Amino acid sequence: MTKILVVFGATGQQGGSVIDAVLNDSELSKEYSLRAITRDIKRPSAQSLQSRGVEVVEADVDDPDSLSSALAQAHTVFIVTISIYDENLKARELRQTKDVADAAVAAGAQYLIYSSCVAAERLWGIPVTAFDSKADSEAYIRTLPIKSAFFSPGMFMQNYLTNQRPQPIPGKEGDEITYAIANFISPDAPIPLIDTVKDSGKYVGTILANPDRYAGNTFFAATAFYSYREAAEIITRITGKRTVYLQIPLEQWISYLPPGYDKAMSEMMRWVESPGYFGPQSNEEVKWTVQQVKDKLSTFEEFVESYATDMF
Repeated sequence: MTKILVVFGATGQQGGSVIDAVLNDSELSKEYSLRAITRDIKRPSAQSLQSRGVEVVEADVDDPDSLSSALAQAHTVFIVTISIYDENLKARELRQTKDVADAAVAAGAQYLIYSSCVAAERLWGIPVTAFDSKADSEAYIRTLPIKSAFFSPGMFMQNYLTNQRPQPIPGKEGDEITYAIANFISPDAPIPLIDTVKDSGKYVGTILANPDRYAGNTFFAATAFYSYREAAEIITRITGKRTVYLQIPLEQWISYLPPGYDKAMSEMMRWVESPGYFGPQSNEEVKWTVQQVKDKLSTFEEFVESYATDMF
């Protein structure tokens, strides 16, 4: 009899990648049957999962009453929460995670895998709200009478298709267009990157294949480190569109952000610059994690090649 793996965020980047990894792995697909959790079972993305043989259940992390049936007979649960950068970020994510984790324990689940972040304030005394919100939830999960492991993704390569998309720099008519990636941190600050769509499931799949071995561990998930300067050079080389990194004043960078994002995002980027995305031991943490994964991880070069036409 297969174990039921319940995947929250099943139609998102991380949850969808976990589902893909299990379906595409001959061993994992024999060991686990998939239950995808979505807030709207009528969405095309949810119906697509059903067409692939995945059980799809409607539930909402903001509706505790919907969770008990969603988690019935679950063996393993993958939990990911969406960060909304407002004054309720920490309280909301902790509440959502506690409700899901508590419901999983009550349902008799035996294993939790949580998408987490480093505990910046607790471990190093530097508040990073966007990280600490998930770290607090991880700390709570670690107190529960259930085995658990943690997946801590680096910065998403997909950001280069959205909020870090290269933007054209105004110039004279007829001049070659130059594109810019802008931020206030050093051009050489190393940033761990993950193709969250293709690779999240490879890390989580490694845990699913060896749950006892990795119980209590955190996977610091990134293929490698790329500075903004290196990213711009890679984009230029592969796409043929001249791209540069512009280090701009903090105040100017903040002016480009959506309302409410300034504090959380500036905290995060300062932290990325120093002591590092995963803390002072970022290099060692990523190196160990990469060694655990048997599948090939996507490089930033490969990502750019795949999405070159979508980047501009």
